[in-house]
Amino acid sequence: MDTMDDAGVVRLSADLALVQTLDFFQPIVNDPKTFGRIVAANSMSDVWAMGAKALTAMNILAYPSKKIPVSVIEELMTGACEKLQEAGVLLVGGHSMELSELFYGMSVTGTIHPEGVLTNAKARVGDKLILTKPLGVAVYSEALFRDGLSDAEYREYTSSMERLNVYASEVFRQFDVSAMTDVTGFGLIGHVLPIARNAEVTVHINMNNVPFFSNFFSLMRQFLPTQTWKNTEYVEPYLGREEGISDDQYALVSEAQTSGGLLAAVRRDQAEQVLAALRTAGDAASRIIGEVEPLRISGEGKKEYIRITKS
Repeated sequence: MDTMDDAGVVRLSADLALVQTLDFFQPIVNDPKTFGRIVAANSMSDVWAMGAKALTAMNILAYPSKKIPVSVIEELMTGACEKLQEAGVLLVGGHSMELSELFYGMSVTGTIHPEGVLTNAKARVGDKLILTKPLGVAVYSEALFRDGLSDAEYREYTSSMERLNVYASEVFRQFDVSAMTDVTGFGLIGHVLPIARNAEVTVHINMNNVPFFSNFFSLMRQFLPTQTWKNTEYVEPYLGREEGISDDQYALVSEAQTSGGLLAAVRRDQAEQVLAALRTAGDAASRIIGEVEPLRISGEGKKEYIRITKS
């Protein structure tokens, strides 16, 4: 809890640890099968973000049975099971209840060798920072809710969230990774902050290298969610923002993600090789977005854990 890691890890023996997590949320798409796929991908991601192998999942479901027909729930579960099957994860049960609104999620259990755990607490100075998925989920979600998303934008939005992070995790496990997390509700800078603060380093983000959905900046002027600024309030005391970084760019790295990509600090001399392997494995949007630097302290004594620049 102190390091804000993605999942709980319990050592069972000298060579085996249990990794556990859960997540649930309300629909962010109109199609139940698509929502099921996104929920499964998002729920399993925290296990992969620890470098672990996901093994089993259990459903967490609440919905108004008098308003939502059983056929919709069947579609929801079908979509989720498609992603569980793709990941080789067994569905072993779950729980449902009556509620006025729909919530769906999963608890997921995995395993790992205790010495192989990838936390967000051990980033090394000199490491390069790699992000595997584009940002923009919150703005696209708001645009969808307000009927402002085109069919092409909807496909871009959903395919990114449906993409399993298991493939990227398998790539990262083949290289020297010092820290890893996935980018979800706290946004990019909100998930970078624990990495930097835990290791007492500054994470430098090159804004020009951050991947994003194709029409993010045109849509955000109409559909920027208000909760984005909660993440900036959390990070602001530890942030250095180069003059010339626009509010639009700042919103991009601040907005909340659902089923976002993995964010990993990798050894500098391996970074390009890792990037090539990620793209070959199917994570085409992967980018080197920055690096880990010695901790910067301002003239006022402020610890600058995150530095955002144009290059």
